[in-house]
Amino acid sequence: MARYGAAGLFWKAVPKQQRPEDPHYLKSIEKQWVELYRDMRQELVFIGQGLDKNDITQRLNHCLLSEEEVLLGGKECKKLPDQFPVWELH
Repeated sequence: MARYGAAGLFWKAVPKQQRPEDPHYLKSIEKQWVELYRDMRQELVFIGQGLDKNDITQRLNHCLLSEEEVLLGGKECKKLPDQFPVWELH
């Protein structure tokens, strides 16, 4: 089973006057704040029994584009083979 969806706004998109005032909560936001992208990121969460973290990580890393592939640009990247299997609903 797979599910995806939005988890809310990035704090970067929330005006400072609308952000929480609690110092502990602000500290947790600051921990994830990285310049250039601020708190914008994507996360994958796998929940299950007997998951092989190393295998999952290796398979995901295999799907990443190399720097050279990224520099080809969007039109050329679309020509690259899709590393994800075909998903069929039964």
